[in-house]
Amino acid sequence: MVRQPRLHALLLGCVTTVVVGTTVRAQTLPPPSTARTDWTLDAVLTAALAQNPLVAAARAHVAAAEGSRQTAGTVPNPIATYWMENTRFPGQGPIPLEPEISFYGTLPLEPFLQRSSRTARASGELRAAQAGVTTAERDVALQAAQAFYRVALAQASLDAVRENRAAVQRLVDYLRTRVAQGASAEGEMIRAEVERDRAETEVTLADVELLRAQAALRSWLGVVDGAPLATLRVMAPAAAQLGSPLAPFPDLVTHALAERPELVASRGKVEATTGAIDVERSLVIRQLGATFGLKRTGSTNAMVAGVSITLPVFDQNHGEIQRATGEHLAAKQEVQWLERAISAEVEAAYQAAARLVTQVAALQPAFLRRAEESQQIAVGAYQEGAATLLQVLDASRALTDARLIYARALVAANESLYELGVAAGYDAMTAARLGHSTPANIVREGGSR
Repeated sequence: MVRQPRLHALLLGCVTTVVVGTTVRAQTLPPPSTARTDWTLDAVLTAALAQNPLVAAARAHVAAAEGSRQTAGTVPNPIATYWMENTRFPGQGPIPLEPEISFYGTLPLEPFLQRSSRTARASGELRAAQAGVTTAERDVALQAAQAFYRVALAQASLDAVRENRAAVQRLVDYLRTRVAQGASAEGEMIRAEVERDRAETEVTLADVELLRAQAALRSWLGVVDGAPLATLRVMAPAAAQLGSPLAPFPDLVTHALAERPELVASRGKVEATTGAIDVERSLVIRQLGATFGLKRTGSTNAMVAGVSITLPVFDQNHGEIQRATGEHLAAKQEVQWLERAISAEVEAAYQAAARLVTQVAALQPAFLRRAEESQQIAVGAYQEGAATLLQVLDASRALTDARLIYARALVAANESLYELGVAAGYDAMTAARLGHSTPANIVREGGSR
């Protein structure tokens, strides 16, 4: 009698839990000749910020604002005037005329009156431009992190459906042997083959999603070496690293209101508009100059001195003062709105991160273990004739779903912690460590809202 292979050993083998960011097994490795790169979140953020055109453009705006600030404090150039009159021209006859020659210089004085207000306006614009660099870096880092976690989830999903496909394939092989021996109905083998084809389709769809995610991530890394997309892998933080408690909610809000770049830029705009009001008020007198020089008439020398001023009789610059005042009030209202919006954003991010981290902790380690045990029980019962093939397939699907749900929850928890750090106004690298052994100023023991 031919000895029957045990379905439990064929179907289950060595059950391996899918953990986001771990090194994939041999069946998912690319060919040995292909170089493979495993990226951490810190490495992705560093590469994304290194030579990003958006960040470079923001820094160019800072250079332009620094030029304006330098111009605002520059001393004006004097005006030199040379004047000659009463000169005899050819054809005017022999009448002797004594030439009158004047040489004098005029120094504009209105720039000195406007210097402080122009400097204040330029300083505000510079501050806003510098905050623009931080905003660009934050946006680039946030999108790069989202691309990173998309790859991490795609990797975990592909691993889960591949394991399911392998398990179903072992079931098909077992039933094929049983049908050949006349111990099982051919209909069960056909049903198992249908399930295998479904699992194969899921593998293909997951593989395509991973390729798309890898392509999106590569654009942030600036990798143009021509290596296959399959060589681009990521290593996301594991669930064991989600143990640090969050900082108290008021501390995060306070930090966000002080450091969020768009709020800093908006306050810089308020400062700039305040300086603009002072500039427009000083422009009531548009020209003010002091003149000093020499005048020579024949053999007589004289000194020339005077002051020139524009009289504000008709144009007192009321329109421009009103415009600058309106822009100042609008900028102040924008600051108030941003403070409200940022507080609400931090609160939402805080609650989301806390709930996701709590849920991941609740799933460990029993969630996946119970799903694996359920499959083992179904397989054993089917082997003994106490369960149907559909029950075995349902248990296999439930295990795959459990792995996918766990992977999604783990990725969502890690991504939510990063988004909370960004919402609280921390830089890219500090935000990446929020909830993962972070410094004491971000995470405190026992911190809770």
